[in-house]
Amino acid sequence: MIHMEIETTRQFRPVTDTVLGLGATLLMGAIDADTFLKHGEVLVSAQTGNLIVGVVKLVTSGWQAAWVNGFVWVGYFLGCFVAQGLSEHVGEHNHRRQMRWLMLIDVVAYAALAGLQRSLPEQWLLFFLGIMAGFELTTFRQVGGIAINNGIMTGNTKNMATSAYQALIDGNRAARNRFFRFILVLVTFLLGCAVGVRLANLAALDVLWIASGFKLALLCWLFVPMAMEKPRT
Repeated sequence: MIHMEIETTRQFRPVTDTVLGLGATLLMGAIDADTFLKHGEVLVSAQTGNLIVGVVKLVTSGWQAAWVNGFVWVGYFLGCFVAQGLSEHVGEHNHRRQMRWLMLIDVVAYAALAGLQRSLPEQWLLFFLGIMAGFELTTFRQVGGIAINNGIMTGNTKNMATSAYQALIDGNRAARNRFFRFILVLVTFLLGCAVGVRLANLAALDVLWIASGFKLALLCWLFVPMAMEKPRT
């Protein structure tokens, strides 16, 4: 009985959410850079940029060139929608179990897309990557105790600027901490973009297989004792 009580109260340390959030940010940058370079300037996570590119294509080249960007937006929307539902029903009232199940879904989905990417039509591959981007953004979005957008730097930059003002002008120490966390997120995303560019130019290395392996490592991290709080007695 005591053992069961310890099991249900032992949850992840705050740093674990940070690891998951930064990991998702790194991958979103890498995958966006890869799809932009290799799949007709489509962005699967940065939907502001994706919609702008889509409208430019629509005006300059017609709907035949632009519809895939809209298709990816629909996938992204569905990914956010599904992730919200899963977050409310999978592992309810147990954050540890919930994160493990959601990360397992993430790993299986990326591995499936990596395995099928040569046989899937390009538009369907991008659509499913849009779904996964929405899933990631909705699920893994905590860094240092603050909510972040791990694939969209517009909101992060705005929050970083307001935190900088509050830290410098108002002398708010908590705002200073938020400012540095947003810098960390931005640098991580840019690093991911750089990695994606390098991988796009290396035929021997595929970004989706690397993403799958990276996600598997994060899933394993969720079972390491170091990732969890000490049991409550």
